[in-house]
Amino acid sequence: VLLWLIATPSLVAYTMAHSSSKPQDIDCETPHGVYAPYNPIGLDGIATLLFLLFVLMESIADNQQYAFQTEKYRQKNAGEKLTGYYADGFCQSGLYAVLRKPNYAAEQSIWIVFYLFGVASMNGAVENDQAEIYNNKLKLWWNWTALGWILLVSLFYSSGKLTEQITLKKYPLYKRYQKRVGMYIPFVGPFIWKMLGNSGDDNDDANTAKKQT
Repeated sequence: VLLWLIATPSLVAYTMAHSSSKPQDIDCETPHGVYAPYNPIGLDGIATLLFLLFVLMESIADNQQYAFQTEKYRQKNAGEKLTGYYADGFCQSGLYAVLRKPNYAAEQSIWIVFYLFGVASMNGAVENDQAEIYNNKLKLWWNWTALGWILLVSLFYSSGKLTEQITLKKYPLYKRYQKRVGMYIPFVGPFIWKMLGNSGDDNDDANTAKKQT
């Protein structure tokens, strides 16, 4: 059901593209108007660029994680002493220096942007009555297909919290990482972390790690 819901904006875009001068015939309340074609410099183009950007971001994040884990286990199997991030046990470089789960953040963003294609098609309805356009602005930007990405984000948030608890039990130093890097949205943690000189929490986490090893 969730997969169907997140794909429903394509139904809106398809219906709008093949509708007559009454795009309100679909189950999305929009003003009467004439459908405007794809606009590469409008919301259509912005959504396309963002979609490709987040697909690229997810691919890079997956490859960075794969490269990190491959090298970590290569060193362990070779009997080499792990140092730096490899000793911590989890990736903290590249996109993972900005987000704890950049691949999942990109996946959610892809489907949020996908929703914009439906919004763009609805905004393609050019209304002759300017007053009616003004009164229906919210309807042009919001429709029932948003339920798909809302449920998806909720699912990722809940599952993300669960996996973080598991990771924290496996890697005690992950607590320090959580304080300075956001899970799905970047925050100013890294700057505060530098201002504090990496003191206090480093020692506490290091002591915790020693006790559990």
